[in-house]
Amino acid sequence: MKLNHLKISTIGAPIPKMTMFITCDAWWESKVDKVLDDLADLGFRRFFEDKDYGGSVAGMGIIMMCEPASLNLKQRIRFSKEKKKLSMDIMLDLEQMMQLDHESRRKIIAAKIVAEVPLVLKKYKFKDFDLPRFSQDLSDWFKQRGWL
Repeated sequence: MKLNHLKISTIGAPIPKMTMFITCDAWWESKVDKVLDDLADLGFRRFFEDKDYGGSVAGMGIIMMCEPASLNLKQRIRFSKEKKKLSMDIMLDLEQMMQLDHESRRKIIAAKIVAEVPLVLKKYKFKDFDLPRFSQDLSDWFKQRGWL
């Protein structure tokens, strides 16, 4: 019995999409989780699913860290070349976040994401990643919702 091999063409294959995942490691008193619930409700992940910024980065995971300063936690940044996924912590000040109202927390979290994520991406100098367009889309998403 002879088996015929199929040729699979990449013509017409789906364009790679960006996956965004955002979560937190935070004391409940900081209420960072409530801001992340707002991000989910407003379609933050869905917005980026349709975007193609190039093949170098297929996904990103952001962890909003809001723990006591006494723990001396350091920012973690990792890039998996195999999976083309970047994961990073964004450090928040617990004492500050506990004293703020919800709207102020939104603004601080948006500003930190917009400022820090592009800086981390820039350090990697990806050959095939449209950093200017990604940075603009990220900033625009928050501006359009009044967070910046």
